[in-house]
Amino acid sequence: MDLNILHNISYGMYVVSSNKGDALNGQIANTLFQITSEPVTIAVSINKGNLTHEFIESSGRFSASVLAQSAPLSFIGNFGFKSGRDGDKFNGVKIKKLASGCPVALDHAIGYIEAEVINKIDCGTHTLFIGKMSESAMLNTDIPMTYNYYHQVKRGTTPKTAPTFIKDEGMVAGGTKMQKYRCEVCNYIYDPAAGDPDNGVEAGTAFENIPDTWVCPVCGAKKDQFVKEG
Repeated sequence: MDLNILHNISYGMYVVSSNKGDALNGQIANTLFQITSEPVTIAVSINKGNLTHEFIESSGRFSASVLAQSAPLSFIGNFGFKSGRDGDKFNGVKIKKLASGCPVALDHAIGYIEAEVINKIDCGTHTLFIGKMSESAMLNTDIPMTYNYYHQVKRGTTPKTAPTFIKDEGMVAGGTKMQKYRCEVCNYIYDPAAGDPDNGVEAGTAFENIPDTWVCPVCGAKKDQFVKEG
């Protein structure tokens, strides 16, 4: 089997959030889609080990903020590669708390949807939550980020708990004879040909010439947590 075909299935990028009482949490999700139009029903796949899964089970609700192409890797990394059990992911993030108590991430979002869970399907490692839309809003007309854009342009990586994770995948943008380096925490590939413009590292900068204070743009790992790729 060629697992690369799976990268050609279309996805978006969302911050899916929920609450358990006054406690709030959110995570990055790409497997979210509309099922019906009357009523509007939305489905999202969430790993059973994630705190967001626990919160959706508790509250019976979830929200999905649709991320714009301009959303930085650091923002996605905060919700995608960190656990809410270790700290407040919403710290420093602009949010809206809906009447139900469910939070919505507003930073870098073009709009949001809230849904009340009406059914769920056990999918082994994940649960597919099916919800009836209870609230929604457009915030701006920016271009939504696709999963392909996240990988090919942003050069982002996939956490192991994601439904689309493929073991040992390496999303590398562009070709270069300069040595590439891989983050041991999240598998982000630093490619000198592309650099890291969002964090002041120009294209063509060798890894050795990056300041020691630089960190992985996805998960925040330090420079010494990178290893040579290939």
